[in-house]
Amino acid sequence: MSKIIKVNLKKNSYNIYIGTDILKNIGDFHKKYFMNRSKIVIYDEILYNSIYFKKLIKSLGKNTNSIPIKSGEKSKSQKSLNKLYDNLFSNQVDRNSVIYAFGGGVIGDLAGFAAATYMRGIDYVQLPTTLLSQIDSSVGGKTAINSSFGKNLIGAFYQPKLVLIDINTLDSLPKKQMLSGYAEMIKYGLINNKKFFLWLEKNGKNILNKDKKDLEYAIYICCKSKANIVKQDEKEKGQRALLNLGHTFGHSFERIANFKRFSHGEAIALGIILAFKFSFELKLCKIEDFNRVYKHFIDVKLPREINHLFKMKIKAEDIIALMKLDKKTVDRAIKLILVRGIGNAFISNRVNDKKLSLFLKNNGFD
Repeated sequence: MSKIIKVNLKKNSYNIYIGTDILKNIGDFHKKYFMNRSKIVIYDEILYNSIYFKKLIKSLGKNTNSIPIKSGEKSKSQKSLNKLYDNLFSNQVDRNSVIYAFGGGVIGDLAGFAAATYMRGIDYVQLPTTLLSQIDSSVGGKTAINSSFGKNLIGAFYQPKLVLIDINTLDSLPKKQMLSGYAEMIKYGLINNKKFFLWLEKNGKNILNKDKKDLEYAIYICCKSKANIVKQDEKEKGQRALLNLGHTFGHSFERIANFKRFSHGEAIALGIILAFKFSFELKLCKIEDFNRVYKHFIDVKLPREINHLFKMKIKAEDIIALMKLDKKTVDRAIKLILVRGIGNAFISNRVNDKKLSLFLKNNGFD
């Protein structure tokens, strides 16, 4: 039996289904929501020989066309997007067609942005296959590709018609990717749900070991939390920015590394630690809160120091320059998500550059 969450919006509300063996029933979902409309699957090529892809295509029917996308962050590029447009035209996809985005966050972001812009917008469904995409990127309608100037700088808010989360796809997910998703999972507890963070302290290792019951509960809590925030602030003009805890730091680390060496979640994990430590140094939260989060990161083996990501020295001024390219930045003033404690995040609209630079230099940066 699936858990169902409704993302209630003024326009374009939709359901999230969470459960096991959802993939083998995709055909039924398609008939229920889209009748006999044509469909096409955009998928991570690494999934081609998987049992999950075979179940998906079998359920949707043999006449379902598909387009493979190379794995990795480099596929979130203008070059990949243009190639995808050409493939959609070649497959005679029209405005009545439905795109199924099957893969992790890269596929969801790329396929979602293609759906938002192809023929001025066609319907799409998110079929996330990684923990990170299941709890975060598949929900809320953020679609994007990267620019040479930074991550996710070219995109659109474009809601899916449906999000279908099959927990079984995590069975073959590597530990590193589970940990990457877990970093985003912790975020939901830290921004506004201390009770969930306390639950993760006790059950986090069960999540990483893929306990189905705990996974379903945790994914439900995360999706419910995000749905509630998106309902209040769909276009991120206010409180939705809280979901970016650790991301302004993390995205700059990913850009410095040219999206290599470490995962998105590892970058965000360090970003969260720095956000808590900076909050403590600004006397916004207690040292006990920082220490508790730091200890949990040790317990689950998430990065906590800059040398956990980089072997060479990183200049504080380079990080700050990249942070100024963040989408939330206005008039070159860095906006950070800081905390007053666990479960009590807030938006700091104008972070002092000198204080931030000194903080970074005192924490392992040049």
